[in-house]
Amino acid sequence: MNSSRPSRPRVQLWMLRLMIAILLTGLPGALLPEIAFQKFAWLMGYGKQPITPLIVYLSGNAGFAYVTIAVLIWAISRDLTRYQPLVRLCGWTMVVAGPAYLWIDLQCPLPLWWTLMDSVGCFLIGITLLWACPRQTKA
Repeated sequence: MNSSRPSRPRVQLWMLRLMIAILLTGLPGALLPEIAFQKFAWLMGYGKQPITPLIVYLSGNAGFAYVTIAVLIWAISRDLTRYQPLVRLCGWTMVVAGPAYLWIDLQCPLPLWWTLMDSVGCFLIGITLLWACPRQTKA
């Protein structure tokens, strides 16, 4: 891998592991969507919420999608050199996810602590991943 700046694989590995840990919080939603939704609503301060088939469907699908993405990121993290383009893509995706989550969260509106954790957290993980990537050489 030719580059004018060395990569920082330990930083990349820790950022990817952090992403995996966060994404694995979707497992309860994938396994028990109704219960997970009620616990999440309580955590957010909304109290007991009505359960509809659509809520159960969306909770389960979102949880499963999070777990699936965690598995993919785990596979990427096993060989950072080989999958460096995907690490870079993860970084850019998180940079874009930060403002996207901010926009989504402000429309709800969700508690400020959640909005900041969601948006700023994604953005900072993305920036850190990109900072840790080697510079691409021009061909």
